[in-house]
Amino acid sequence: MFKTIRNFHIFHLKITPKSGFHIGSGDIDISPVATDAQFVRLNTPWGRTVYIPGSSLKGVFRADAEALLKSMEKEACEFTVDTNKDCGGKQEIKNFQKSEEIYPKVCHACKMFGNMKMASVVRFEDFFPFEGDDGDDEKSRKIKEIEEYTFVRNGIKIDRFTGSTVGGALYDFEVLNGGNFYGNVLLKNPEIWQVLMFYKTINNINDGFVKVGGKKSRGLGKLDVEIQSLEIYSTTKNAITFTTFENGRFMNKNVEFNFQNAEKEDDLIGLKIKITNKDEIKSYFDQMLTKLPESW
Repeated sequence: MFKTIRNFHIFHLKITPKSGFHIGSGDIDISPVATDAQFVRLNTPWGRTVYIPGSSLKGVFRADAEALLKSMEKEACEFTVDTNKDCGGKQEIKNFQKSEEIYPKVCHACKMFGNMKMASVVRFEDFFPFEGDDGDDEKSRKIKEIEEYTFVRNGIKIDRFTGSTVGGALYDFEVLNGGNFYGNVLLKNPEIWQVLMFYKTINNINDGFVKVGGKKSRGLGKLDVEIQSLEIYSTTKNAITFTTFENGRFMNKNVEFNFQNAEKEDDLIGLKIKITNKDEIKSYFDQMLTKLPESW
């Protein structure tokens, strides 16, 4: 599936917390004054910083895609620690080596996000509070600035019978309540429906239907995801070449789109398109919706 380049879709995203936001580090600090659940942090050349792991985002996007697929009566396996319930643990594909053999045997969620037997079409970066082309001083400054948005919230345990607090059950956790995170998500050789599914989850997050991180039932986890720009690389100069799977093999599907406010230039592999206009980005996905195969 990935031996031949057909197209890349690169989403340049900005993520902004719109409520308290928590992704736990999982670390245990023995200090008696340390917060019980600290926000995940990472050492960088510009300082130690809070960040959003790409793995956390991938989990959110996959879970929403699975729910959407099931609502459309498309197959989505139960990707759990019980490998007998997910596609990667299917006995019938364990001896397969070629993607042409594996792809038709797995569910739509695994076709998009991969499993133990095949790579993901969608590749997430870690998201940081600075942009990649920021200078060293700017990155250091933004790391210090985002710490101003961190604070500690307290939690208690309620006795279900008395309705009062349980003694000794006070705990606290670190929350982020602002700032911006930047990063990219790459879709390599996607089918049309996979690009649309990714875009749909972005909209679901922005609409508040999907939250990110921990303690979501307590009001945390609402984010705004802005597509700052979308870069598309295609091997066809007058169309965008998507992947399709027909008759037991991967094939090209060339699809033409009408772009009004996009930058186009010839590229080594074919065509490069960059879209920064928000209306143009929406128009692209509106057009794509009409290009879906009839089976969808």
